[in-house]
Amino acid sequence: MKKGIFISYLFASIMLSALFYSFTNAVHQPEVSSTMLVEQENGTWILQVRAALTAFEYAVHTHYGKDSYTTPEAFNALVIRHLMENISITVHEKEVVLLQNGHVKLGHETTAAFEVQGIPKNIKKVSVSNTSFKDIHDNQNTLIILKKGFKKQRFLLNNKNGHTVQLKAFKNQFERQ
Repeated sequence: MKKGIFISYLFASIMLSALFYSFTNAVHQPEVSSTMLVEQENGTWILQVRAALTAFEYAVHTHYGKDSYTTPEAFNALVIRHLMENISITVHEKEVVLLQNGHVKLGHETTAAFEVQGIPKNIKKVSVSNTSFKDIHDNQNTLIILKKGFKKQRFLLNNKNGHTVQLKAFKNQFERQ
């Protein structure tokens, strides 16, 4: 992994840890997860998904089978595949954003991180969907977008909204459309 990418992942992990201090009480609750879209200092973006290891195991077992992996590396590959198949970010209603170079850190609280390609500097509209944990009863995914100069905000993705939120930029914050 390139040094710059590793530093970006490390920076985002530290930010997530600080932002989700209270989330540590929920690391064993598979129905609680978070998705964070973070603009880095150099204008690039990172996407991180955090959930209990049991949530990732449930998703992998449900979609690929309990015998679909034999090593942690194979499990990580399935986690990345599952997330890439279930996360969608659309900007300005037509630009589809790409997730690349996925990395998984296993633990009671498991984190997956991706480089994000295709987000322009001036975001006017963005739609984020994360259906990765939709099969878990009463799942709640908190989406946080951290953009330079914008207010930090949280949006809930759950069954009621189809795990999707459509936002528009207004002044220095995002609002639901």
